[in-house]
Amino acid sequence: MLKILIVEDEKNIRTIIKKYLSKFDITCIEADNGKKGLELFLDNKNSIDLILMDVMMPVMDGVTATKEIRKVSDVPIIMLTAKSEDEDEIEGLEVGANDYVTKPFNLDVLLLRIKKIINIENTNELELSKEQRSVIKNGKLIPLTKKEYLILEYFFENPNIILTRDQILNRVWGIDYFGDDRVVDTNIKRIRKKIDEEKRYIKTSSGTGYIFVK
Repeated sequence: MLKILIVEDEKNIRTIIKKYLSKFDITCIEADNGKKGLELFLDNKNSIDLILMDVMMPVMDGVTATKEIRKVSDVPIIMLTAKSEDEDEIEGLEVGANDYVTKPFNLDVLLLRIKKIINIENTNELELSKEQRSVIKNGKLIPLTKKEYLILEYFFENPNIILTRDQILNRVWGIDYFGDDRVVDTNIKRIRKKIDEEKRYIKTSSGTGYIFVK
């Protein structure tokens, strides 16, 4: 089951979205301002799949909250804006939002935007093939380098657990490796480009390593 954080100061909008998304087996948690949304995300960041973030809110606005979240996570964020001006939408995208929806919005359109980002209909679409040392996505074989495969194999063996860069280095490059640990980040970037451009599966744990959500 997917979990979405709704950060919106209007209770009726939160209620309508939550009720609608529950029909599609999506759990929603709520916050009525950016500060509470940020705190709620930090307390649940390993289980939240996407954030719906209003722009104009009291205490802390959505743009500021998004900036703070982007310091620690790549979780997908869709901005909800009541403005029609391009500046509001552009600012949200510039600080790290993945998409935006202008109010008033159609709930079916909102669901399509969510599906586009986190692929709700195929939450278990990745399969690891040890025989072919590759990954199968949506039935398609994805070729990987030896190091990319070994990283993914390690992820598949340890889902939903933070793996540090040192742990990944020791497993994939060996304990005798003394090079720069940024080689891990470089390979993760290549893996994401091949199978996870939406960052649905491989999430960054700021300053620590990565979490493979499966």
